Amino acid sequence: MPNAPGKTVAVFDKKDKLRRFWPLAIILIGIIVLAALALGITQRMNQLRGAPGDNLTWTLSQVEVDVLVLMDESLLAAQSETKDVSEIRRRFDNLYSRTSTLRDAPVFAEMRRDSVFNEQLVTLERCLLKLTEIIDGTDANLVANLQPLISDLKRIREEAHAIALTGIGLRSQAADAERATLVRLLLAAAVISLATILFLGFVLFVIVRQYRLRHEASKAVVRANARLKSTFDVSLDAIVVANTDGTILEFNEAAETVFGYNAAEAVGQDMSEMIVPEHLRDAHIAGMERFNRTKEPHLVGKGRIEITALRKSGEEFPVEISIGMASDHRGTIFISYLRDITERVAAEENLKAARDEALAAEKAKSNFLAVMSHEMRTPLNGIFGTLELLGNSKITKKQRSYLDIAKRSGDILLHHVNDVLDISRMDAAKMELVEDSFDLSQFFSDVITANEATAKGQGNALKIDLKKMPKNAVLLDERRMRQVTYNLISNALKFTTDGIVTLRANTSIDHDGQSLLEFSVTDTGVGIRTEDQAHVFDRFYTQERSYDRFASGAGLGLAICKQLVDMMGGSISLQSQVGIGSTFTVTIPFKSDTSAKPVAQITEPKVDMSALKGKEILLVEDNEINRLIVHEMLKANGLIVHEAHNGQEAVDLANMRQYAAILMDISMPVMNGVDATEIIRANSGRNQKTVIIGLTAHALADEQARFLAAGMNTVLSKPISQSTLLGALLMAVQGDNLYQYSNGPTHTGQAIDQSTFSDLENLLKPAKLQKLLSDYQAEISALLVEIPHLIRENDMAALAEKTHKSIGSSGMIGAHQFQAVLRGLEQAAKSGNSDDAQYHANGVKAAWPDTQTELKAKFYT
Repeated sequence: MPNAPGKTVAVFDKKDKLRRFWPLAIILIGIIVLAALALGITQRMNQLRGAPGDNLTWTLSQVEVDVLVLMDESLLAAQSETKDVSEIRRRFDNLYSRTSTLRDAPVFAEMRRDSVFNEQLVTLERCLLKLTEIIDGTDANLVANLQPLISDLKRIREEAHAIALTGIGLRSQAADAERATLVRLLLAAAVISLATILFLGFVLFVIVRQYRLRHEASKAVVRANARLKSTFDVSLDAIVVANTDGTILEFNEAAETVFGYNAAEAVGQDMSEMIVPEHLRDAHIAGMERFNRTKEPHLVGKGRIEITALRKSGEEFPVEISIGMASDHRGTIFISYLRDITERVAAEENLKAARDEALAAEKAKSNFLAVMSHEMRTPLNGIFGTLELLGNSKITKKQRSYLDIAKRSGDILLHHVNDVLDISRMDAAKMELVEDSFDLSQFFSDVITANEATAKGQGNALKIDLKKMPKNAVLLDERRMRQVTYNLISNALKFTTDGIVTLRANTSIDHDGQSLLEFSVTDTGVGIRTEDQAHVFDRFYTQERSYDRFASGAGLGLAICKQLVDMMGGSISLQSQVGIGSTFTVTIPFKSDTSAKPVAQITEPKVDMSALKGKEILLVEDNEINRLIVHEMLKANGLIVHEAHNGQEAVDLANMRQYAAILMDISMPVMNGVDATEIIRANSGRNQKTVIIGLTAHALADEQARFLAAGMNTVLSKPISQSTLLGALLMAVQGDNLYQYSNGPTHTGQAIDQSTFSDLENLLKPAKLQKLLSDYQAEISALLVEIPHLIRENDMAALAEKTHKSIGSSGMIGAHQFQAVLRGLEQAAKSGNSDDAQYHANGVKAAWPDTQTELKAKFYT
């Protein structure tokens, strides 16, 4: 087994060896310093033991003694009758020799460095040199000069005495210095000795502690090895240890169970021949050779890898292996952890098969729902067509009631089919958000207008409360917003009778600066039970489970609402109480459309309208009713009007004649107004810079911005009042700047706006007005017949086109409420949602009778 990893191994690493070297180095340095001090002390002691200081003192004193002895001998010779001077010469020689010793002997070198001693010695030598002439002369001369000699010796004695005192003083100082040095050496030796002893004690303590630590570490290693061996033996994973030659060194019990070999059979054998399948052996051997050559492992530390292994029986089976590398007394070893994953692989295969089956089933379900939803439309078209033909035939009152029931049932079925299609698109992640630019106030107003007829049919009052609506257009998916809003209002009306449904909307900014739209739909209907509130947004969930349900539905509407709100990054919540009512609140983040041009209202001109008389105007309009009304407006004010029924005719006329202004409708056959405007602006013709005023029922800001980008100078929303139209033309003629502005209708609560209708009465003769209204009713009647057919055929493009044509006509005669309902149908058709289109189609059908009745009442009374 390899050594146990961990902190215990770190005791014996290289850093510990280096740390153990430093105490030995310090002890060695201490010993060297102590040896040097001992040598110095020994030398000092030897010097003191040799007493050179006493010899120096004696020699210094002997000089003075020699002078005294020479003086005595000279006195004796002077008093003696024999006058023997030989002893005088011998004593002088001794004195001279002693003086030479002071001059030349090395032991006096330190004293001679002293200036006083050296000066005294020089004086003494001079005196002796002076006596040398007498001493070295004849005896007679020496005897004759004994008295002068004695006198000179007295002076020499004083010099000798002074030298002795100076030398002895110097010697005393030197002796003191030597003793002080010796004391310092001894003190240093004592301190270093004490420090060495203390350090040796500390080292001894450390050695004892290290011994204990190593002893504990050794025991920890033993315990770790025991635990490792126990873990090795009882591991559920097979553990195989091999060296760099591929020889198996260890083989645990789990390995015995997995591979079928016992440890005795496996240990010492070549791993490649024992447990590696034949088709993998060459790669295994090549990998081992590559490691021995480069020392770079390939699979070590790569985590768990799935490979194939070989049992003793020859069976190959899948294993999950993880390889580690370590070193011990046997050198580099590889530790392989293997787990038999035969059962897991089988389970994964089963799971994959089950998943594939589930995905296939889900796909089949989605395909089935989509196919069935589309396939169901075909017989539904036949049913609706038959019911329509039957409705146009002569039938009894009872049969017509049956027919109405069949139509309502068909509408409900179509609604469910459309819901299933929406759910299918969401599940397939094929539903994407489209960022539209539109006015929130207008949006919510249109929602209320479109649902007023339905609300009135059930005796409900539909109210709206708007606060802090943004001045600029907002960027949201209008189609999905409409789908959510209409669905919530439809549900509220469905479960409310003779009550009130209120739409409230408000905008705010959160703490992160994000603009938020919060709108709610509150009803005074039956309410929702507490236990049902947590499930109202689930698919196919309905509160009423009895056969006599309060209202029809498949339980998909609110589920679709929640998913749409989630897609827009918002939230939807519910508060409800049984018998009191419910409130659904939606919060959605939005962005403002800052790209729209500023709004400027064109007002009544303050100048004389005569400036317009005689001006030639090109009116481009495909709708006969709209063309008639605008033509009469312009003609009554002295303008010359040329007409074009589509964009291509407008381009042709603009190339042939100069106009003061061009009034351009948007939606037309052959060529629309946008393309016509772009061609006129692109051509270097007569009307390249002529003011072009758009006439449209498209009230959305992003659509109007597109018209301006095409080259129009301004856009007037239908219906167009005479004063507004003339004001815009007057500004065009005078060369004033025109801006996009909103001149939409003001809702008065009446089906026909009195102000607009009065303008028509003043503008047109009764016969022409009667024809105009008759044509309008025929147009709407034809539209009401075509709408169901187009929805059944799912021809949303044609539905949008035909509805748009009637939007302008409705506005021109003052049917503003009906115009708003038609606009909702147009937008639903443009979005391609047939369910929304059917909902708005019902609203159009419900709103037309009131409009028609009031229209007839105004004209025929």
